[in-house]
Amino acid sequence: QMATLAQKALLGLSIVLILAGIILTSAGVFSPAWQIVAIREFRAEHQHGLWWDCIRAETHVVSVGEFYGEAPLHCMYKFDNSAEQVIENTLNNIDEDGAAGESEHHKFWAWHKAILFFIISSILLAFISICTGICAPIFPPTAFCFAISLFIAMIFSFIADGIFFLAANRVDNRFVQGMVGTYEQSIGYAFYMHLLGTLCFLFAFICAMTTTYKFISGSEESRSSSDLHFRGVPMVREEPLLDKPYPPYSSQQIHYGSQQGSYRPSPASAYRPTYRETSA
Repeated sequence: QMATLAQKALLGLSIVLILAGIILTSAGVFSPAWQIVAIREFRAEHQHGLWWDCIRAETHVVSVGEFYGEAPLHCMYKFDNSAEQVIENTLNNIDEDGAAGESEHHKFWAWHKAILFFIISSILLAFISICTGICAPIFPPTAFCFAISLFIAMIFSFIADGIFFLAANRVDNRFVQGMVGTYEQSIGYAFYMHLLGTLCFLFAFICAMTTTYKFISGSEESRSSSDLHFRGVPMVREEPLLDKPYPPYSSQQIHYGSQQGSYRPSPASAYRPTYRETSA
């Protein structure tokens, strides 16, 4: 059974939005710019991501003529054991090292792991929804799996955004302590990129609901019509009897009716019961 043009258009739009959401959320995960802070006393910009952090010096000398340019990023993984050991040693010497407070933001906290779990799960479920959506025109019941997997992917993506937003606005995560001053972190473009991917999942789910309804309703109509055809019932709409005009009687029919209708037995005589009389 071939899907209609509207069904194919909605299904194609849903798949395109899901692909856009997967690309945006994946780009957000691989970017370290979830939280950005410029520590002026260190003359450096710190980018704190979900699983890795980067530091960029604001200015550096590129020639003898005192021309300044942007320095490259120097990154480290949060789950690196050697880096974690360095951070622990720095935090132990927090009384002697004024920059030790900033090192706490490079640790791999539990909320980082929770966000990564929900993001990776949402990406996998979105990929599953694409696979089931492609099969929907051939086998319409897979449209249910398409909508359900996309709905769970959207919920997981929203949960990841919510966890990060709440954690990033906590006082211990929002402010960074330097040697002299305290600096406020701002939410970077990676979060907004992931949020845009989540909105793509939302719009794709709205299209998927309409697509699922059309596929299921279309399959039920085709099943009912095939059952009637199998039983031999013609799919012809008959007009009501009162709306059908009766043909007029001809002169011959009227003359024949007058000859035959000269004597009409009464209903009582026509259905009079017969019985035999006996002497008492």
